[in-house]
Amino acid sequence: MIYDSWLWKNELQNQKNKISRNNKKNKLTNLSDSNLFKIERALLFSATVARVLIESQKLSDDVDRYKILISVNKPIKNIDRLHRWLDENEYNWDNTTQKEVYGKDICNWIIHSYVFSLLFDVDDIVIGFLVSSDYDRNKAIYTISLDEWLKFIDLIISDDVSSLTTTFDDKKSDYIYTEKKRGNDF
Repeated sequence: MIYDSWLWKNELQNQKNKISRNNKKNKLTNLSDSNLFKIERALLFSATVARVLIESQKLSDDVDRYKILISVNKPIKNIDRLHRWLDENEYNWDNTTQKEVYGKDICNWIIHSYVFSLLFDVDDIVIGFLVSSDYDRNKAIYTISLDEWLKFIDLIISDDVSSLTTTFDDKKSDYIYTEKKRGNDF
């Protein structure tokens, strides 16, 4: 799908910059719909680009295995089109668990989000987001720190496969990558 990953990594940097540029107290005063839209769009597009790069085998095993610590809360109601908001009575906020998940899983949750909401600090600065995919909507909602998401994006941007090992799979009649080593950061 992607021949040269450099242009896509450059676009990923542009999306990261849009998040940073629009996530400032003076920009988010009164929670401007336009700036919130720009942050949401940049998060969605960054997840899409990250997933395409991962699936195109353009990133090292370090990116494939990168995990992010998240918080998990279970719903206490059926999450459907009329109950997909972050009201107190939709989720069990008193019973939060922590777990590590692959960054690529978070990409899928964002791309297939059924519930998505930005999380703010007391100054109305975005500090994270809550997401649940169409598949997971009645299992859990996940809280992801914006800083942790941006670390994952930075890893992708700086990733450089320096060597790879392939084998030929007769059943698939194609080569498969068995190892993709990361080179030095840019």
